[in-house]
Amino acid sequence: MMRFVFGNCLIPHPNKADRGGEDALFTSDEINALGVSDGVGSWYSRGVDPGIYARELMRLTEVAIQAGKLDPVQALRQAYAANKERGTATACVALLDDGQLNSVNVGDSGFIILRVSQVIQSRQITIHSFNFPFQLGQGSPDQPEDGVVVGIKLKPEDIIVMATDGLWDNLFEEQVAELVVEQSDMTKLAKNIAEEARFAATEPGRKTPWSDVGGKLDDITVVTALVVTT
Repeated sequence: MMRFVFGNCLIPHPNKADRGGEDALFTSDEINALGVSDGVGSWYSRGVDPGIYARELMRLTEVAIQAGKLDPVQALRQAYAANKERGTATACVALLDDGQLNSVNVGDSGFIILRVSQVIQSRQITIHSFNFPFQLGQGSPDQPEDGVVVGIKLKPEDIIVMATDGLWDNLFEEQVAELVVEQSDMTKLAKNIAEEARFAATEPGRKTPWSDVGGKLDDITVVTALVVTT
């Protein structure tokens, strides 16, 4: 039987650190599930902390999977319906079930899968236009079923790197893969990836996925998962 060994790291935007940032995550050893969410920052100008909605969405998603053994879309649907906080957020949720990773991604977070240091599954996103991702919550027409659904068989030693756009706007997938080669400890790996993304976001003139002349300072949330057998 396969299971995950997790690591995670969240580095808030410097201007949002006092609020803990606007990202959220969950990992569950019990159900071999993981997820990340990015609260949409424009809500802050309306007096709403976007991180609260994102954190509640992830909490409710984990509860839904644990309670009903739901697939990621069903769990996210249930969590979305139950979330009474104000705001909107992107969401990416994945679950290991009988050797297969089942996932849904609403917005521009996402994950890659590495096997023997090679990317075998790239991030797949849903966006309306540049910097306007699909999102769940008040006033948004987007639904959990609108997300990208991926199912892929995993092998022992595969590594999943799931993250909010604070990573993917600042590091290319190949750069993330290079960091994975250098580290087998999942907690240290998540920290290394997040810190490298923060460095890229603040280095003037650096070519990034966001721009040819620099990155984007943002909350950065990274979850790493190593597939092992028991």
